[in-house]
Amino acid sequence: MKQLIILRHGKAEQNTMAKDDYDRLLTERGQANAIAMGNYILKRTGKPDLILSSSAKRAHETALLVAQQTDYQEDKIQTDQNLYFAPSRWIMKVLSKLSNDVESCLYVGHNPGVTDLINDLGVRIDNLPTASAVCFVFHVDSWSEITMERANFMWLKLAKEL
Repeated sequence: MKQLIILRHGKAEQNTMAKDDYDRLLTERGQANAIAMGNYILKRTGKPDLILSSSAKRAHETALLVAQQTDYQEDKIQTDQNLYFAPSRWIMKVLSKLSNDVESCLYVGHNPGVTDLINDLGVRIDNLPTASAVCFVFHVDSWSEITMERANFMWLKLAKEL
C-alpha cells in the first residue's frame, strides 16, 4: 500500500518586483499554518517515509516546518526544481519513480498542479488553499502502479480548520 499526502505550500509573501516568485518566503500566517498542518499530519497518519518538495523557497520552508512537527529529518527532505509549478502529469511521473521502500510520501507543491493532481485522482475541488492537505491511499506495491483508478480518497484538511 502506498500513501500520498498532497500539501500546498503555506501562505507566502506577496509577489513584488523586488523579489523573484521562486524566492518568496512564508508569511507569519503561512508559517503558523504549516506548523499546525504538520501536527495534524503526524496525528492523522504518522511520520512520512519521504517528504518531497518543490525547491521554491516557500514550498521548501513549508516542508521544513512540517518535518519539524513530524520528527522527519530535515536533511532527508528531497527537493526538485522541476516540481516548481509542475503540472499534474509531471508530478505523477516523479512520484512513479519513487523507491518502493517508501510507503508514505508527503508532497509539497504549488497550484495549479496540486489542485489538478487532486482532481485527476478523483476528488473534485476548485482550489486547494495554502497549507491545506489531501490524503490518498493506493493498494499497490509500487509507485509506478499509482493511477486515478487506484486512488482511494482518505481525507481533506483545510488550514483554516486547524
